[in-house]
Amino acid sequence: MKHKWKLLDYFMLLFFFVGIGIVAYPYISRSLSTMFDQQYINYYQRQANKKNQQEMASLAAKQAKKNKKLTKEGNTPGTATFTKAVENKKKVEKSKDYFEQHTIGALTIPKINVKLPIFDETNDVLLQKGATLLNGTSIPIGGTATHSVLSAHRGLPEASLFDRLPELKLKDVFFIAINKETHAYQVDQIKVIEPTNISDLVISGTKDYVTLMTCTPYMVNTHRLIVRGHRIPYKVSQKMNLEKKNTEQSYLRITISVIIGMTLLISLIYFFNRRKKRKVT
Repeated sequence: MKHKWKLLDYFMLLFFFVGIGIVAYPYISRSLSTMFDQQYINYYQRQANKKNQQEMASLAAKQAKKNKKLTKEGNTPGTATFTKAVENKKKVEKSKDYFEQHTIGALTIPKINVKLPIFDETNDVLLQKGATLLNGTSIPIGGTATHSVLSAHRGLPEASLFDRLPELKLKDVFFIAINKETHAYQVDQIKVIEPTNISDLVISGTKDYVTLMTCTPYMVNTHRLIVRGHRIPYKVSQKMNLEKKNTEQSYLRITISVIIGMTLLISLIYFFNRRKKRKVT
């Protein structure tokens, strides 16, 4: 009889930890992903802070020159690269340096608690870690006759990225941090388009646009959800509210992680104490 109870204990313990693992995995993996995203953003900020005013002005001038050339020649957003990455979600490991070298800024969307590094191109690898600049669109430094398209995945088990993008509504605001500046954009268009349709992604007159793009419907990915914003004046008070929300999020993640860890620890202690008592008797 004692032998049967031992087997049952092992089974219950295994069942318990499998259950905890299933429940905790998405949260833990996404928390780790958020932590790595913040590291890339911190790296970008450190590099930007190292540059003096002259170096920063030189970088901004080069980026503006590329944007002007794109406007003059006419831009053709490279949606094929994004489509290829959506279809091929095979995880490819790259070094931390690789992601840091491609980081050019940060995207913050307060409404859906998103803060992601912005990478300078779109490919399979970068799309798994943050928001990527769609090839053939303007660098997101703002300015007359620019249109940046930032793309990111939905439905990755290890990262949320643009999972909640459909929650955005007209007049919601998001922010781009680049070259020691922060630009604010207000949502003025939300559409679902075919993957090959680029008419809403090209430069439009003198407008300063940034469009956020992801795949839809969720886990089906036959179309693209695009959320476009136009430039509005940036207010310091908006940044303060952002920082407050980000701090609250960090505390929440830490609290939940501690609760999960303590639950596992208490369960282990209980199990081994129970086994020890049985050996004594």
